[in-house]
Amino acid sequence: MYVEIFNDFLIESKDVLGIFDLDNTTTNKFTNDFLNRLQKENKITYLISDIPKSFILMSDGSVFVVELSSQILKKRFEFI
Repeated sequence: MYVEIFNDFLIESKDVLGIFDLDNTTTNKFTNDFLNRLQKENKITYLISDIPKSFILMSDGSVFVVELSSQILKKRFEFI
């Protein structure tokens, strides 16, 4: 199934490894290092028009940074 994570931007739910809250995870050095490495490798896609609230880790190692909260994303994935 597909889930909308931004205006008409869909991802396949089976490819999602995790959904993470930016406020809670970026205080961790490991997470910051991980996201910085992905940024240098151009594997982060920013799907925001406002303040980013969470990120989605995909099975191919890419990340989507979105303005939806992790709780909202979780609810969208529960309806699948």
